[in-house]
Amino acid sequence: MTQVSESRASSAPPNIQDVFLNHVRRERLAVIVHLLDGREFVGRIKNFDRFAVVLEVEGADQLVFKHAIATIATPRGLGSYLPTQHA
Repeated sequence: MTQVSESRASSAPPNIQDVFLNHVRRERLAVIVHLLDGREFVGRIKNFDRFAVVLEVEGADQLVFKHAIATIATPRGLGSYLPTQHA
């Protein structure tokens, strides 16, 4: 899978979802993925695209469709992961 933000034109405003997912993927941070059906996975995001997220959970890969995700949380605050805006 290719990250959506990398295939996007540089003049387009950043998509906050792509920025967040890219940040936790690059930093290899653990995330908690809460699904709409109440289940949750704790793992590391390996990759994502427009429709799905590949999550490594206990050494196995889980393909989770984005429409099934309620929230993605980090165990602690990240500070600023958004790129600085130029006026």
